[in-house]
Amino acid sequence: MNIEITARHYEPSDRVKQHVEGELQQLKLFENLITSCKVILEKAKDGEQVEITLRVAGKNLLTKVNSDDMIKSIDQAVSKLERQLKKFKEKRYNR
Repeated sequence: MNIEITARHYEPSDRVKQHVEGELQQLKLFENLITSCKVILEKAKDGEQVEITLRVAGKNLLTKVNSDDMIKSIDQAVSKLERQLKKFKEKRYNR
């Protein structure tokens, strides 16, 4: 899986980058479906936002999470994507 990490308004630490890659490794079960992954890390006035876009078999799955901590946002975004991928896989293989 090709992971592209972009940061807006700040420079992410190596710890944050490694955490993103580590959390996305949880999606290995769906590796045959995922073609690419784009992660946008952003700091704003109201908190820290993570946006993850997965390109999956001709469809984009998008998740945005905003919270006060970047690590917490990453964890929540990956868990949302995992649910979306399970639902997508069930729909695809039940037809």
